[in-house]
Order: sequence, then structure tokens, then C-alpha cells
Amino acid sequence: MEVKQLGFMGMLSYFQVVIPGITDPRSASNATRYSLKDAILGAFAAFFRQNESFLEYQRQLNSRCGRDNAQSLFGLVNIPTVEQMRNILDGIAAKHLFPLFKWIDQGLEEPGYLRGFEALDGNLLVALDGTQYYSSEKISCPCCSSRTSKQGKIT
Repeated sequence: MEVKQLGFMGMLSYFQVVIPGITDPRSASNATRYSLKDAILGAFAAFFRQNESFLEYQRQLNSRCGRDNAQSLFGLVNIPTVEQMRNILDGIAAKHLFPLFKWIDQGLEEPGYLRGFEALDGNLLVALDGTQYYSSEKISCPCCSSRTSKQGKIT
């Protein structure tokens, strides 16, 4: 694996490999207006840009200019809202995205980039937390971070 694949285009290309192998759990109906691909890439776009409102801005840009970065950079056909992405992605088991994480890990491990982050018997120190951008009522574990909304809903 070449290190340069870990850039934006490499990651986006690998999403294109992984997504077709994920079965959409929704039944065919009006609820499938947004493809699974658009939901996954939309979530990636919001995380990549570190801005939940990025997708709303893209919708506005599209209505004014007829094109947006979500289409040209991330390959989205239709831009789902954050709530629509949550509803779609909550039905997908995280294990389907594990190959993507493994690909990233191997791309960093092979050239030795991760050695500087090893501690305590060679364990890798990694800080990942997406709760400020997305949360779910359906997907959690005892080790997951959680938050309580003003309405008392725990996600």
C-alpha cells in the first residue's frame, strides 16, 4: 500500500469500494429518497469538514449555483439532512466500515507512522470521539460517550 493513498482521494476511493458491499436495511419506499451511499458520504463530508452545517451550506450553494462541493468533492447525488443520515446509518452495523479503518491503520502502520504513538506494552493511543457531530439512540456500548439533550433524551 502506498502512503499517498491515505490522502483525501485515496480515502474517498476506498469508500467507493466498501459502500457497495453494505446492504441497505430499508425497504423500498419513499423513505429511500437518499441512497445509502449519499448518507455514508454525507456523514464523511461532515466529519471531514468538521462542521455539521457544512451539508446545509451545500444545499444552499446548490440552489444558488446549481452545483456544490458535496457533489464535486464527495460525490453525493442528493444531500440528506443530519437527521436523515442518522436514521439511515443507525440501521447499519459498524462492522461494515471496519475494512476502512483497517485500511487506514495498515497505511499508517506499514511506513512506521504509528510507532511514536505506542505506549504501555505497544498499545496504540488513539483519541476518537464523534459525539459532538453525531449521536444515536440505537447504537451504543458501555464504553461509549453519551450526552443528554435539553429534552432529556440520552444519545
